[in-house]
Amino acid sequence: MEAIGQLTGGVAHDFNNLLMVVQSGLRLMERHSDPVRRAATVEAMRQALERGAGLTRQLLALARRQTLKLEAIDLAMHLRGMRELLARSLRADILVDINTARDLWPVKTDPTQFEVAILNLAVNARDAMPKGGVLTVSAKNETRPDGEFVEIRVSDTGLGMPADVLLRVFEPYFTTKQIGQGTGLGLSQFYGIVSQSGGNIRIESVTNEGTSVIVLLPRSNEPAAKPIAAAANDPLLNHIAGKSVLVVEDDDAVANAVDEMLREMGYTPTRVASAQAALNAVEERCTYDLIFSDIVMPGAMNGVDLARELHKRYPNTPIVLTSGFSGTATLDASFPVLRKPYKFEDLVQVVSRVTAPRASESA
Repeated sequence: MEAIGQLTGGVAHDFNNLLMVVQSGLRLMERHSDPVRRAATVEAMRQALERGAGLTRQLLALARRQTLKLEAIDLAMHLRGMRELLARSLRADILVDINTARDLWPVKTDPTQFEVAILNLAVNARDAMPKGGVLTVSAKNETRPDGEFVEIRVSDTGLGMPADVLLRVFEPYFTTKQIGQGTGLGLSQFYGIVSQSGGNIRIESVTNEGTSVIVLLPRSNEPAAKPIAAAANDPLLNHIAGKSVLVVEDDDAVANAVDEMLREMGYTPTRVASAQAALNAVEERCTYDLIFSDIVMPGAMNGVDLARELHKRYPNTPIVLTSGFSGTATLDASFPVLRKPYKFEDLVQVVSRVTAPRASESA
């Protein structure tokens, strides 16, 4: 029970940090009209939401429900992009300094999990600097006898750690914080992320001088993946303008958000709240141009069952499933699954893929 209390209290603590970024950002947007400042605030809130999604993936990984999604990334871009988020997650008396070498090599890791880990390190540093200080995040290329690496160093000017604490920092659930102020999982999970990425991690700390977390990640031979910018007028989506989509979602707020995104893409959405209602709607209309269904729903049928039944009746109708939890239903590889929370660009990608006209149809 103590471990569960530590875990749940710490998760609430981490989410509250992210919610604080969104809350303060909304207040700033209400009070200021400067477009540059508003754009920076929106970006900080977007990043906070992505880190919140990353935290849920951390919990799923901890429960062995999800694995890391390794990809080659431009680490300098990711770290620089975190500046606003870090500044909003820390106090005003803490200076954030981000230094990345030019021509930094790409590394292969899970970008969201890695950024959440950096954020957790920053929050630890904040707690270790009760009177303020400097948080420095740096990255440089490093050539060693055993290969080429990128060194990431997160340093603070805080209280430091005594030797007995330093020996145990990577132990799961070990923490010197009170319940609700940390899970004791942050560093152990970071250790796991770095290990799965082929790197290693160490900590240097001096009492009353500060702490540095040093990470070495192997240089990737793959080029860094570039962010995909998808817009509502994406030519891939020209073929769906005015077409119909049946949205099967029992949560009203989620359904409203999905409907808005689908309208922006050019669809005319119809929403129902259960699998049985979906079957009834399809029977009345005969078919829709796309079925977009949640997996976890009340009733005897879940989204996977619904997809299989609809595929039997209307094998040519594209079906996309979505879920915020991966452990309840047996997934079917026949249907693409979009994990919640997802961005507009993610929705555009999966919909354009499943609805793109076949060569035989466009000939």
